[in-house]
Amino acid sequence: METQTLDLSGVSVPVKHLDKLYFPESQTTKADVLEYYIWAAPYILPHIKDKPFTMIHFPHGLSGDGKSFYQKQRPDGAPEWLDGVTLPSKARGQIDWCLVNDEASLAYMANRGVLEMHTWFSRLPDLSRADIAAIDLDPTGAVGFHEARVIARAFRALLTELHLQSFPKTSGGRGIHIYIPIALTPFEKIQEFLTPLCRIIKDAYPELATTERMIEKRGNRVYLDAVQVGGGKTLAAPYSLRVRPGAPVSAPLLWEELDDDRVKPADFNIVSIKARVEKYGDLMKDMYSIKQLLPKL
Repeated sequence: METQTLDLSGVSVPVKHLDKLYFPESQTTKADVLEYYIWAAPYILPHIKDKPFTMIHFPHGLSGDGKSFYQKQRPDGAPEWLDGVTLPSKARGQIDWCLVNDEASLAYMANRGVLEMHTWFSRLPDLSRADIAAIDLDPTGAVGFHEARVIARAFRALLTELHLQSFPKTSGGRGIHIYIPIALTPFEKIQEFLTPLCRIIKDAYPELATTERMIEKRGNRVYLDAVQVGGGKTLAAPYSLRVRPGAPVSAPLLWEELDDDRVKPADFNIVSIKARVEKYGDLMKDMYSIKQLLPKL
């Protein structure tokens, strides 16, 4: 078990087991994952900085059993340079959360087998309000990315009528996430907007969309998740890897790409995303500078 050291902005990050195979289908190793997150740091950190970080460990990636486990408490022996915050917890009294605020912290998490970077919707110092409203389009049953595209375009049309800018991204699976950048807004006010918004789309596409939370009752429809945005809830961050065959990435999209039948989630992966960013830049670069107010519906 040879340990190596990465020097990232003057911080030494020990890493090991670099030849471990995390994604057998694409022959993606731990070294590849570390290299990816170091490259992606400028693009992913704006979405996770100053947000309590839930660690989802995939000790073997998709190799072996592919199992994962969650951890909120700061690991024993975590380096002093890793930022953190202590917050009260109903179940445990308090939790010492990690913060992933720089590329060294991102590499530290990847070295631990945290292959997906999931993010809260609020950040310090005000965790009671969010700067993003998000809609999670989750295909259920026999429907997939094609149907999610149809529903995403309907949301865009409605949001445009409401004079709201929005930004789509792949979920990394069959789904689509739509981000609506907002001025800091309490979670309950966001829900008061998202719930009727999703109901409008569901009523317009009753055979294709549902707001039914029970999976067994959704049928072959796209679930419109209006309750995902809340205190302590998370969503895969833009540019996060997803632990699925081919090492896909939750990739920001151009809206016009959702009009193209040739576009599919597998197009966006640990290898192809680099050329994409070189071509288009970071499609969410200026998103947080947009401070929109949510209208009443």
